[in-house]
Amino acid sequence: MRTWLREHRRQVVWSLAALASALVCAGFMLAYSHWAGAMESQRMAERFRGESETRFAQVSAFFPEGGSRGLEGIFRFRQTLDPALADAGVEAPENGSLWRDAYSGSASVTVSGNKGSATVEALGIGGDWFAFHPLRLRSGVYITEDDLMHDGVLLDEVLAWQLFGGYELAGMQVSIGGSPYVVAGVVAAEDDAADKKARGEVTGCLYMHFDAMSALSGGDGSEGIESYELVCADPISGFASGLLEAGFEDAVVVENTGRFSLSGALRVLWSLGERAMSRSAVVFPYWENAARYTETTLAVLLTAAIFFALLPAGLVVFVCVRLLVRGWRKLRYELLPSGWERASDAVRERQRLALLAKEKKRQKSFDKGEDM
Repeated sequence: MRTWLREHRRQVVWSLAALASALVCAGFMLAYSHWAGAMESQRMAERFRGESETRFAQVSAFFPEGGSRGLEGIFRFRQTLDPALADAGVEAPENGSLWRDAYSGSASVTVSGNKGSATVEALGIGGDWFAFHPLRLRSGVYITEDDLMHDGVLLDEVLAWQLFGGYELAGMQVSIGGSPYVVAGVVAAEDDAADKKARGEVTGCLYMHFDAMSALSGGDGSEGIESYELVCADPISGFASGLLEAGFEDAVVVENTGRFSLSGALRVLWSLGERAMSRSAVVFPYWENAARYTETTLAVLLTAAIFFALLPAGLVVFVCVRLLVRGWRKLRYELLPSGWERASDAVRERQRLALLAKEKKRQKSFDKGEDM
């Protein structure tokens, strides 16, 4: 054994190094897989599609400062969706829909409960916002655009503790701007690393209907929507994002579907320099900042995985080339010469037999001539 190791020491060292490098590469790819699947807010198309064979895409539009939208603009855009899908030849299932959407805006509000008050960010939401952002309920229910009354709010865990010292708060009241609102429930904030990084130090968050938030500041809902999200049938690549680009010309449109795939990470690597440059005055919400942070992290992980894959891949190529060279040499100098020699012997034998047959024929003709 020792003799064999001494004779093959170089091969053993290179093999162990390649194995270690392959294991590190596998570790980076496992980390990649974990990060890529951690953000539920980027997987709405997958959830909405379910068992359907129709292809869906999730896209988002983020509006620049001073260019926020109002409810009328959102409702007007919604009216274009079904005709556009019909023109593309996509039919909605019976009693079903080919799209869902959500919109949101933010404002700072002061909210009071029976144990304290706090000034926090209020997120005014509409559509199926909690379908796109399935925050875990600690108690109560979500609020939706279809609610009969728009006086319900949700508190996150931090704010619930500040205002009431607990989480089972459904049905209790808070005061915002001197008006009472009913607590529909309490939600837990996202616990993935990217969202935590994007949110920073959490001081509490409140979720309420967009029109109610707009009314608090004396608005009528004609502005204040900062982001719009859509999941929609996507019969051809880019169809859904094209709808947003046409409907909201000044918005930054993002294709959420597939952004964490390997090809998405490669695109980020290719445009890493451009990502550092901002050409718009858009302030992204925390979930989009978290998604961009995740994209960059995935690009780094993929780069590291590729780097550590070079040694084992190179060793495999080296071994394959070496085997091919050895095979060619054996074929060229051993198999082919012996085969050529056997073929030559066979040719010579056929020639000899042909000459013998010819000689016998000639002799036979000669013998007949003598008899005559």
